[in-house]
Formats: sequence, C-alpha cells, structure tokens
Amino acid sequence: MGRREALEAQARALAARLVDQLVASSETVDFRGGTFLLACLAAELGQHVQSRCWELARDGDGRWELAVAEAESLINGAWRTMEMVSRLSDDFRAPAPLPPDES
Repeated sequence: MGRREALEAQARALAARLVDQLVASSETVDFRGGTFLLACLAAELGQHVQSRCWELARDGDGRWELAVAEAESLINGAWRTMEMVSRLSDDFRAPAPLPPDES
C-alpha cells in the first residue's frame, strides 16, 4: 500500500470513528441533526484544508492555489448541504401543535 492509500485508509477509519462517536451512538442528536452536524464538520475541515493549501502556496509554489480553489468548492458544497438539510428539517423547529379537537 502506497502512502496515499495509507492516508486515505487512515482518513476513512477516523471518519468512521467520528461518525460513531458524534452521531451514530450519540444521544444528543437525532438522525437529521446528526446529518447537519456532519455537513458542518465537512465545512470546518474544508476550511482547515484550504488554510493549509494557502500556506503551501505562500511558501513559493503557486500551483497550490488550484488546491485552494478545490477546497473552496468543498466548503461551498458543505454549506449548501447544511442549508438543504436545515430546510428539509424545517430549520429544526418543533412540530406545530395540533389544533384543538372540535368535537
């Protein structure tokens, strides 16, 4: 297994542990809330990736600016997903109370 494959495997294992810890076995979020939390995490991770790519670009290799742009796409995609999950979850509002029974 090459270095890239080893890093990808490590990332998959870390992601699986995070999903289990933060969402799957969590009693603090429901499925929709957990889905939103994961999208938020993707956006935050994307910002860290982008920041590191900027550092590499500033160190003299401008080609890293391409990675900066791709990280921006990751961040934007995560934010769009967060917005859609929120809307599909009625912005996590409690359900409206039922009208009184008129019988």
